[in-house]
Amino acid sequence: MGGQLLRWPWGSAPRPTVSIALAALVAGLLLGFLGGHLQAKKTTGRPGPAATALPAGSSAISATGNQCAVQLGQTLQLGIEIMNQSDRTAALRQIKPVLPLGGLHAIASQWGTCGSLPGPGLEQATSLAPGATGWLTITFDVTVGCPQPIPVGFKVSYMQAGRLATTELDSFPDLGQVRFNKCSTDLTGQ
Repeated sequence: MGGQLLRWPWGSAPRPTVSIALAALVAGLLLGFLGGHLQAKKTTGRPGPAATALPAGSSAISATGNQCAVQLGQTLQLGIEIMNQSDRTAALRQIKPVLPLGGLHAIASQWGTCGSLPGPGLEQATSLAPGATGWLTITFDVTVGCPQPIPVGFKVSYMQAGRLATTELDSFPDLGQVRFNKCSTDLTGQ
């Protein structure tokens, strides 16, 4: 070995060129590592707020359980409060009664609280924002002496995300809790 100098495999390169090449290689590796590390943080960071998805088969519109009833002569106005439980606005379209036993004849429906005097037919449709509530009412002619055993449901159609949907809300299992003047409060007949 006696005094031989070590030589670079690529020959005799001047020192500044080797230093620049090594510095560029180190800088490239460092920048590549940092860039990849930052990109990984972006994709594995905290997710944004997720949209509320309803389970398959469930409706965006539901009844809150709040009800109202107003008698005016032989007419009876029944109302329910509804809620949009989805993350999108629902444009309410139509209200129809569900009367499995008859005894009532719908004469008007509207978006609004009980006690307001509706005109004939459905008034202008309204929209419910996500989480919002609103009232809908149907006014009936009572065609029986006492409507207390009659169940009444509400069928509501609405547009959401370009699709028409319909839901049936079992609002009044019977009208026993609704006060109606022609119903006897004395069950003994006295």
